[in-house]
Amino acid sequence: MFGIFILFLSAVSAFGEPLSVKDGNIYLTSQDGTTIRLTNSGLDSDPCLSLDQRMVVFVRRKLTFKITTGAGVTDKNELWITGTSGKEVPHRVLLGHSGGFNIDDKLVLAGFSKPQFSPDGKRVYFEAETWGSDNSARVLDLATGKVHFLYAGNDLQVVQVGRYAGYVIALKDIPRTSPARVWRYWLLDGDGNEAGEIGDQESDVRAFLDGQRF
Repeated sequence: MFGIFILFLSAVSAFGEPLSVKDGNIYLTSQDGTTIRLTNSGLDSDPCLSLDQRMVVFVRRKLTFKITTGAGVTDKNELWITGTSGKEVPHRVLLGHSGGFNIDDKLVLAGFSKPQFSPDGKRVYFEAETWGSDNSARVLDLATGKVHFLYAGNDLQVVQVGRYAGYVIALKDIPRTSPARVWRYWLLDGDGNEAGEIGDQESDVRAFLDGQRF
């Protein structure tokens, strides 16, 4: 059900410069087949290329810094960025912290995954482990270092091109009168405000991305 957002990685392939991870290090392979090693920590995962192909954001484990979330203890508590030339020194842009489980300034921030740049490269959207059954979607402003809560859910995708470039596709639980949980795909603006309902099927998301209209 939640695999639809792996489709975002197809954008990397479309650029012709796919990213890969081997032994905890990130590699970039160009169209001519040349492979560049971008990191050397042995602790990196979830790389994502910026739209202009100049930056890569990724998750780095911090083995000596573990944080307890509603899903358990995690060491995936750092976000890093590096350039794509192989000459830049990677730098950390976010360090997680412990906290509670209410949606406020003290909400736990840890267990990062699926980081994605906004089209202009000024923001990084990502998921964080938060509660036992749901992750939370967050956005990091790279200029200020501030993190904003978007929604509780289990996936996100940043729209990179087209009419809704900079918007986010969210899969989240929609309250209903029935006791069962109901998951729907929604389009949100870059700050998490609902812009419209996409549907409840992966095919609805594909159709939306193809046509970018409701």
